[in-house]
Amino acid sequence: MKNLITYRALLPLLLLGLLAVAPIPASAQTSGDVSRAKEAEEQAYLELLAADAKLIEGLEELERIQGKIYNLNWRMDRLEEALTEYGDNVDSLNERARLLVFEAYTAGGRNLVTTAFSANNIQDLITSQALFDEASTRNSSQLDQLAAVNRQMDRLTEELTEKEAEVQVLKVQQDAVNAQLVDDREHADELHARAQKNYSAAFARYEAEKRRLAAVAAAKAAARTGGAAGVPAATNGVNCPIAGSNYFIDTWGYPRSGGRTHKGTDMIAARGTKLVAMRSGTVRLNSHPLGGRQVYVFGDDGITYYYAHLSSYPSGLSTGSRVGQGDVVGFVGSSGNATTNVLHLGMIVGGRYVNPYPTVRRAC
Repeated sequence: MKNLITYRALLPLLLLGLLAVAPIPASAQTSGDVSRAKEAEEQAYLELLAADAKLIEGLEELERIQGKIYNLNWRMDRLEEALTEYGDNVDSLNERARLLVFEAYTAGGRNLVTTAFSANNIQDLITSQALFDEASTRNSSQLDQLAAVNRQMDRLTEELTEKEAEVQVLKVQQDAVNAQLVDDREHADELHARAQKNYSAAFARYEAEKRRLAAVAAAKAAARTGGAAGVPAATNGVNCPIAGSNYFIDTWGYPRSGGRTHKGTDMIAARGTKLVAMRSGTVRLNSHPLGGRQVYVFGDDGITYYYAHLSSYPSGLSTGSRVGQGDVVGFVGSSGNATTNVLHLGMIVGGRYVNPYPTVRRAC
């Protein structure tokens, strides 16, 4: 009996010990963990969307700054051309003014000669009241013209100086945006990798939402710009031109210098990232001050795929080479007038550029 009482007394302790070492059903063990896991997945999903939104905001800001720089550079080129032309006119008018001074002297204008010796330069003399008074009975239209040209040159020079200062300010802003984009892109890549590894459900949801937004954006782009005859708004079955992480927005039609508009899609990626043929075809290499190193892939589907701002070409690639779909045709860079590492992608059908955005939005 004593042993039985002792056993009964120890039984609760034994049960507690068994509970401590026995496995607990998953439902009881993870009830709180499931809730926390769902919260973590939701947070990962929101972080991915936020990262994309920040990148889009940065790309739009970069595009805004670049558009201003393009237009300012175009205006500065025109100002320099005008200054050169006016400078040539000034040289010619100065020579005529000297002849007029000589004529005034030979006609007895001694006061004018005194003024001429005291003037700092020919422009001071030409614009002086003394010369205008002396030439009042002669052909003063040349003097009026020279004075007007000098005033115009002063105005153009002042405007050029202002535009150069604006460009410098914008370039500082541009460098800051570029640096921020690099950080944002690296952060987004880390979030993507982490979500793919740890939050498969959240990443699948994010990818589905991204596809939905891409389809909406591509449909809007196609409706806004239209497509070439016989070419769907989004060309199917092509490779993404960048074999790595990349970010882009629809920049088709954005203003460019000289009244031009943007005829492609700018895709931001790390320098040296591989560029691949979207279709099989024949290539042509080219170089231009604006587009830098370029490659055209004359696709077997009748579409020409244009890649610009490359850093370099793969070894062995030359004009006339055949490439298969997915073959490397170059590497991302910033040659030409690019302000960051970027691929400018164009698509040409029947001699007409079409908006690549719907195609790459689906393919990438």
